[in-house]
Amino acid sequence: MQRRCLNCDFPVNESDKVCPKCDSQLVLQTDGSTTTLDIAHGRQRIDDAMEQLRSAVAQHQRNPTQFLRIIVGSDRIRQAALNELHAMESRGTIVQYGYDDRNRGALIIVLKRPK
Repeated sequence: MQRRCLNCDFPVNESDKVCPKCDSQLVLQTDGSTTTLDIAHGRQRIDDAMEQLRSAVAQHQRNPTQFLRIIVGSDRIRQAALNELHAMESRGTIVQYGYDDRNRGALIIVLKRPK
């Protein structure tokens, strides 16, 4: 399925940062959706889980996804994820992050602010 600009519905390439038709910044567009990813219950090592987290953030920043819900469990992967997300927030890679009110073993990452 080809990606489309949410402002003008023009087809765009994955590598495009700006819509060639309307000049909208594609990386700032969001449809308000949430994607969930479990990085704690597949017998991942901490390093593997953090790579899954970094990869998911990078992938979904190029898509219109606004939120990532990351299942981290309640132990070492959770602490490593909190440290990684703190660093990402400090660098401006993500907008913010916090705990999921419905699941203590999950974190919510805000990738983009709505317009």
